[in-house]
Amino acid sequence: MYTKNKNMQKFLLAALLLPALQIAKVQAQAPAGQPAAVPSALKEGKIIYEKKVNLHRRLTDESMKTMVPEFNTSKSELDFSADESIYNNIKEDEDIRDKAGQENNGNFVMRFGGGADDQTYKNYTTERTTQQKELGPKKYLIEDSLKKQNWKLEEGTKMIKGYTCKMATTKGRDGGGIIAWYAEDIQSSTGPEIFGGLPGLILELNLNDAEIVFTTLDIVTKDFDKKIVAAPTNGKKITRKEFDKMMEDQFGVKPGGGTTIRIIRN
Repeated sequence: MYTKNKNMQKFLLAALLLPALQIAKVQAQAPAGQPAAVPSALKEGKIIYEKKVNLHRRLTDESMKTMVPEFNTSKSELDFSADESIYNNIKEDEDIRDKAGQENNGNFVMRFGGGADDQTYKNYTTERTTQQKELGPKKYLIEDSLKKQNWKLEEGTKMIKGYTCKMATTKGRDGGGIIAWYAEDIQSSTGPEIFGGLPGLILELNLNDAEIVFTTLDIVTKDFDKKIVAAPTNGKKITRKEFDKMMEDQFGVKPGGGTTIRIIRN
C-alpha cells in the first residue's frame, strides 16, 4: 500500500508540475459615448492578480482527475517601485485547497501550488533575484541572476484596466507558447512570478493556451508604501541546485517553476 501511494504521489506531481503563467482577455471599457480615461504613467504601486490553473490538462488517468478539481484559482500581488518588485501569494481566510482530495479515512490531503509564504523579489538594476521558498516547516532563500526571456514584440494592442497594452510572445521550458500583455505607461519591467524584462509591466499572461492564466483584478496606487519592495530575509540561504535536490528527494520530481500538488499526510 505504501508503494502504491508513493507512486501515486510521484505521478500527480510529475503530471501537474506546470511551466508557469498565462492570460485572460479582460478589456476595460468607457461609458457609452465617452472616450476612455487615459491614466497617468505609473512608477510605483500594487497589482492584484487572479491566477487560474487547469489541473486536468496533463492528466491522462481519469481516476486521477476524480481526486483533484479541474481548476484551481488563487490571488497574488505584485508590489513595484522603480526597478524593483516583490511578488507573493495573498492568503485566504480559509484555504479550501487544503481540503481537496481528502480520502474517506482522512489519511492525506492535497495542497496546490507553492508555499503560502513564497516570495519572488526582482531587481532590474542589479539584474538579481531573491526567492523565499517554503518547504515543510522551513523557509529558504535562493539568490540568483535574473533569467532573461527571449521576448518577441508583436503587433496589436488592447485595453486592460484603462491601460493600452502591447503583446509579446516567447516559449516556455517545455516549448509551450507564452503570451504577455504589457503596459508601457506602467514604468516597470516586472511581472508575476519569474516573468518580466519587457518595456512595461505585464498585466496579463497566458501559458500554453490557457493552461495557466494570470489576469489583473486591480491596480492600487493609493497610500502605497514603497518600503515593502525589498528582498526577503527570512530563511536559510541555499543555492537553487540544493533546493531542487531537496524537492526531488521529498516529492520525486524536480521543480519546473510552476504549480505543484503536494500530498500531506495527517
